[in-house]
Amino acid sequence: MLASSTTRFALFTSASAATISVLMAFWPLWLTSRGLDATEIGVLGAVGLWVRVGATPLLGMLADRSGKPRLVMLLLAGVSLAVSGLFIPAYGFLPILAISTAFGTFFWTLGPLAESAVLQAAVDYGRVKLWGSLTFLVMTVVIGRVLVAAPRDTLLALLLVGGGLVLATIWLLPTPTGTAPRPDPGGWRLLIHPRQMLFFAAAALIQASHVVYYSFSALYWRGLGYDTDTIGWLWAEGVVAEMILFYWSGRLLRRVRPTHLMVLGGIAGVIRWTTLATATSLPALAAVNFLHCFTFASAHVGAMFYLLRNTASSHVATAQSLYTTAQCVGFGLVWLFSGALYEAVGASAFLVMAGMAAAGAIAALSLSRLATNS
Repeated sequence: MLASSTTRFALFTSASAATISVLMAFWPLWLTSRGLDATEIGVLGAVGLWVRVGATPLLGMLADRSGKPRLVMLLLAGVSLAVSGLFIPAYGFLPILAISTAFGTFFWTLGPLAESAVLQAAVDYGRVKLWGSLTFLVMTVVIGRVLVAAPRDTLLALLLVGGGLVLATIWLLPTPTGTAPRPDPGGWRLLIHPRQMLFFAAAALIQASHVVYYSFSALYWRGLGYDTDTIGWLWAEGVVAEMILFYWSGRLLRRVRPTHLMVLGGIAGVIRWTTLATATSLPALAAVNFLHCFTFASAHVGAMFYLLRNTASSHVATAQSLYTTAQCVGFGLVWLFSGALYEAVGASAFLVMAGMAAAGAIAALSLSRLATNS
């Protein structure tokens, strides 16, 4: 049963990663082909995230109260797939804003439900995440190569196929065993506890410092003269580094405190974003992209296991949804001004991200001194 559960979670993670590779690495190219500029892309991402601030905890509570999280995930995946079909005839900012907001509300809220399920299941979290990273790696390389000659609407076709795979793999997920935990309204106190607020702030600052990279690295590197094939390889290289950290995360966590992994992610962010603000040569870009294993993976693993070690089992789903909500707030705030910032200063926008990463590292270091079990 253990091997079967691991395989099923890995299949779902891979399907999700395939879809996310379209949205994160190349979707701005599709948006520009439908008439959106950089500022509109930034606003689009920000609005979608702010809507999810309210939707994520509500859907998390729905999953907990129903006692059937897999059913809730199936409904979310089915609706998001149906909504994504509306992108086919859509052109211009307002129609795409409306569709993107609806799609993001349902698709991206699958994440915290899946994270909660994996963390509570008898599976190796890092190894499950590794399969998602591997899929992301393959897809970014393949998509980058395909887009050299293929039209931008190929991205939309891939999004639809990915949504179908997500729906199918959720159906295959194992049904949780045991008695569902009773709803605990006291879980909301996690949000107002000063130590938890510090944790949310640290994690949000470090992860939201990726906004310019996620939204505009493809456009920036294209402007430097690199083709989509090269862009795909740059993204893939960062994912390889991420996979290495996920693979060794179990052993790493036996030696390094989760909060220290978050500190490491923030420090690496300062180095990475400062370099990207000034470097234009391919060797320099390739070298610094390896730091993705720290800026994303180290900080993410640290945050997940901080929650696991500092949250009562009856509050895990609530804590996960609140953590995701904090991420949405952070990303939403940065995405709101990221487009205008990038248009105004170009690559120097990465320096602002470096400042955010530094603030996140300081907050995580302060947290490590307060939390004895992290």
